[in-house]
Amino acid sequence: MTMTASERNGAEAPEPLFHGDAEAVAASGMPLPSLRVLQAAGAIQAQKTPKEHGGFKRMWREEDVLIASIGAAISEHFAWNIRIVAEAMAKTRPGTWSALTSSIAETISTEDGPLVRSTPDDWYLDLVDRKFLFLRLPPLFATIFHDAPSGKADLIIGCATSKDTFQMLPWLAGSPQGLAKLSKATSPAQATAAERIYKLAIATRANALSTASINISMQVRAAWRRLHGLDAHFLQEALR
Repeated sequence: MTMTASERNGAEAPEPLFHGDAEAVAASGMPLPSLRVLQAAGAIQAQKTPKEHGGFKRMWREEDVLIASIGAAISEHFAWNIRIVAEAMAKTRPGTWSALTSSIAETISTEDGPLVRSTPDDWYLDLVDRKFLFLRLPPLFATIFHDAPSGKADLIIGCATSKDTFQMLPWLAGSPQGLAKLSKATSPAQATAAERIYKLAIATRANALSTASINISMQVRAAWRRLHGLDAHFLQEALR
């Protein structure tokens, strides 16, 4: 049986396994229509639970609410509409967002103060030249992705190809061995195209005109606190 973060930290009463629409919206900062778009894209998944007098009620797992909070941050800080946010999050390598929320849940406590702070092990999303999306994470966590380029902690997720569409870039395109695997899994032409865009992304990051960054670990911590009925503030909000 999986324990919630509150149970791991010694809370007296276990938290509910699922959360309703109102709780999910309040904690994640994502409006309900946008949550539905994320679900339709496959980035998160709601559960249907039976009502007492018939019918069903939409409920959300804690993990899905926390993942949705990342989408809310992308939308706000990168000024992306919900369609491209949903595409980017759904096309990110499976397990990425779950790994982040799990790492946060292992360390967070209801006894922490309302001011959400950064730590050396935080994860970041970087948008380079308003087009290329990178995941920046501690080197230790990079090792959990077996197909990630060796020794790299800045991992390309993909690129915005229009205001509504997002193209995922496979990490296999970052090495000769990976390209050989990619050629077999797709086609030599597709592998060559992926390699070209991958190299462009890496070169653009090294010579970026602009880079916008989000500390998504802090975003998840704040959402977790709100989901558990606790106040959460970032430094900028506290100063205001």
